Amino acid sequence: MKNRFAGGCTRCSVLVMPDGGFLRKNDEGWEAWCVTCQSLDELAESEDFDPENLMLPTVPPSGSATTLDLRVLGMTRACWKCGENTLCLIGLYPNRPARGYVGLHTTDNEKTMELCQLLAEREGRAELAAGVKSRYSRTMRERQLANGCRRCDALQGNFPVHEEALGRVASGGVDGLDTLFVASCPVLEWQAVIYDFGGGVIAI
Repeated sequence: MKNRFAGGCTRCSVLVMPDGGFLRKNDEGWEAWCVTCQSLDELAESEDFDPENLMLPTVPPSGSATTLDLRVLGMTRACWKCGENTLCLIGLYPNRPARGYVGLHTTDNEKTMELCQLLAEREGRAELAAGVKSRYSRTMRERQLANGCRRCDALQGNFPVHEEALGRVASGGVDGLDTLFVASCPVLEWQAVIYDFGGGVIAI
């Protein structure tokens, strides 16, 4: 059903304008979906759906805002090597999540880490972006974009970092982590993270 009211898309939280997007009914009432999320949800129901070869739109969803504000989240933890406290980038979450939205996208996923780093650079937070580098993980036996200690530059492994982050989220929700800054993000960049299907998402 065509949407007649302004509201956030349940899937990605982008603002859907009146007469833009769609309305869908669930057990708790009506929810808004942007054109992109609606079409991709329909595609996911088809037999030939392949998430690894998903072609995302190259233009923002019509009838919706072109940007949304994201909270860039982090936490301070003790470095395993030098023992000093170091700040790690942990994830992204809409500043104003839409009704029904669930999903804290964590930097355990490389696309999320790339977007966190890019937003930090755009916001003039070079000290946050600089701590993220491509490093070789002996545990994973591959290079990965990961947090490093601000003092000694030691790799802060994704597994222990995100196990600790998960514990904080379990006890305090999104607010169990620190909001480092809020950044305006183009919808296409955010939806590329939403539809990556590479893991690293905590349901909230």
